[in-house]
Amino acid sequence: MLTENQKIQSARSILIVGGGPSGVELAGEISTDFPDKKVTLVHKGPRLLEYIGPKASDKGLSLLRSKKVDVKLQQSVDLKSASDGSELYRTSTGESIKADCHFLCTRVPLSTAWLNETILKTNLDKDGRLKVDEYLRVKGHSNVFAIGDITDVPELKLGHAAVHHAYLVAKNLKLLMGGGKESKMSVYKPGPEVAMVSLGRKHAVAQFPFATLGGRIPGLIKSGDMFVGRTRKNLGLEP
Repeated sequence: MLTENQKIQSARSILIVGGGPSGVELAGEISTDFPDKKVTLVHKGPRLLEYIGPKASDKGLSLLRSKKVDVKLQQSVDLKSASDGSELYRTSTGESIKADCHFLCTRVPLSTAWLNETILKTNLDKDGRLKVDEYLRVKGHSNVFAIGDITDVPELKLGHAAVHHAYLVAKNLKLLMGGGKESKMSVYKPGPEVAMVSLGRKHAVAQFPFATLGGRIPGLIKSGDMFVGRTRKNLGLEP
């Protein structure tokens, strides 16, 4: 991380590839802490933050542009067209972008290919996720559970959902290990689709079931410490 920070500090212009949560948050952080640097974000999709609703995407775009981030949608970048130091990167539309360094923030595939060599190979869906039942148990297996992004539960794949998965599976495992009946296991029900994306130290975009907010109000919720304090408390660690 120190090396990446030094790279940002020494650069005059920075290219970010990918308009998902990682790319948007990185653009927000850099443009906030280093307002004099030229930040360009390129995303191949029609809108930023495509995993949440259009209203949240629009608010995120407006906030980034208010921070002077140059956002280019429906374009991709050939990173081989330049290496750090040569400065010029070519987009799919033929446009040239000058940048001293770049950060690749595109989606990382699920690391589940190894499961094709296990007894669970027939339980993977087309996206590489494990098919689970209402107890988060892998279908067809009475003693194998799955939690987090690896499950095929139809919900936003976010950290707080994985935490709920963990609590429920721990409860069910404790029940079964104590000789309890399967009929007494807890059922997992996806919660409301809530998502937050920070945009610097004071701003954020938040999608709630009842409203979509952008600016300082959601920033007060997340952008202060990025939920680090709450996570440490949940893990029983010192503040």
